[in-house]
Amino acid sequence: MLFRNYNDFEIISLIKQGNEEALELMIDKYRFLIAKKIGKFNLADEYDDAFQEGVIVLYRSVMRFEATYNKTFTRFFENNLENSYISLIRKRKSYGRFISEKLPTLYEPSTDFGHDLYITESALAKAVGELSEFEKTVFRLRFLEAKTPNETAVLVGCKPKKVYNAIDRIRHKLKMHLEL
Repeated sequence: MLFRNYNDFEIISLIKQGNEEALELMIDKYRFLIAKKIGKFNLADEYDDAFQEGVIVLYRSVMRFEATYNKTFTRFFENNLENSYISLIRKRKSYGRFISEKLPTLYEPSTDFGHDLYITESALAKAVGELSEFEKTVFRLRFLEAKTPNETAVLVGCKPKKVYNAIDRIRHKLKMHLEL
């Protein structure tokens, strides 16, 4: 089956009737749209999971789509996919906040030493170990050797914007792992 021989309404009708080949056809047709949205939402580091989520959203969109919506199926699916990825990102951020804010109170002894915590070298080494190789290089150049972002970009061989983005990711990851 080639999707060029069928329009979306025909394929959707076949899928609702239980035709698995039509579902595979629909997945092949929208594979590139899903990949484009994964790139848009910076989910490339977990591409397989994000793609699987996209396929699930595609199936749900097919099952819920009605021609009376005055929308093409492509726009209907695209809106559902974007909303799904936005929810996924929000859940991840709120879960990260929960872990960094609530977990220490659940596992630490009842004595509270306040916010004057010292970061041990082993804790810092463990947190830096969670960074990617590029982030480790930027961390070393920017924070340990006190290079400017522009100097770091020249030494690493990339654009300054990439270094600024890496610095933001590094700060976020260190805060999460060091519970600052």
